[in-house]
Amino acid sequence: MRGGVRHDVVAQVRLTEGVLSFKVQNAGDPKDEDQFRMRVDGDYASVTFDDQTSVSDPLRFERVKTEATVSSDWELNRLYTADDSEVSNAEMKAIFEEDQRVRHNAKTDWKVVNKTDAERREETRKLLTAGALHNGKDYEEAAFVFQHGSQPEDYLLAHTLAMVAVSKGDATAIWIAAATLDRYLEKVGQKQVFGTQYSSNAQHVWTQEPYNHNLISDALRLQLGVPSQAVQAEQLKIYQRQQ
Repeated sequence: MRGGVRHDVVAQVRLTEGVLSFKVQNAGDPKDEDQFRMRVDGDYASVTFDDQTSVSDPLRFERVKTEATVSSDWELNRLYTADDSEVSNAEMKAIFEEDQRVRHNAKTDWKVVNKTDAERREETRKLLTAGALHNGKDYEEAAFVFQHGSQPEDYLLAHTLAMVAVSKGDATAIWIAAATLDRYLEKVGQKQVFGTQYSSNAQHVWTQEPYNHNLISDALRLQLGVPSQAVQAEQLKIYQRQQ
């Protein structure tokens, strides 16, 4: 069978349990996508289509000796995209560091901080729109910036950014993924579920309420880098003593 040549672009790649899954897009029509799975056995590789209706038997390839340099440090379960880079975005790093610096100032003026928070969110949004964030650390830093927002959409976006960071192999982002969900739930009038959020009420009493204590087990909290409920209770006492 003879036909034309179609040039595809590899859009996403993930290595999971010895299987390389990748998505390709038609260079002429990005909406035209195909998913493939590759398994390697020695010098041979077999490729199957996720859409098994198109090809019933796997395609078999033989390794060709080449001088090309091939990366051998792929991280398991990490999602790689075409614009990935191991180099953090310096502008995002600077925005994040300023976000943290103003919160560790002994004489914090929160009216000023709230104003500059909004400016940092806008700067970060421009980076997101431009596709300027690449690795997990970039997305984790962006998640912290939007976690310091004021609207439910800010916290939901922060949660999404944290999930992207985790998918790119940044394990430290798992805590902010939990915290952003808690803050979003609180903002929309629901109970937090992990217990990451503390606040002081009008009577200057510290609380975690509203809090669904029963949905998430401490075993799950451990997996997310969130303290157990017993440790949270001790933290609550510390905040109250510092009042």
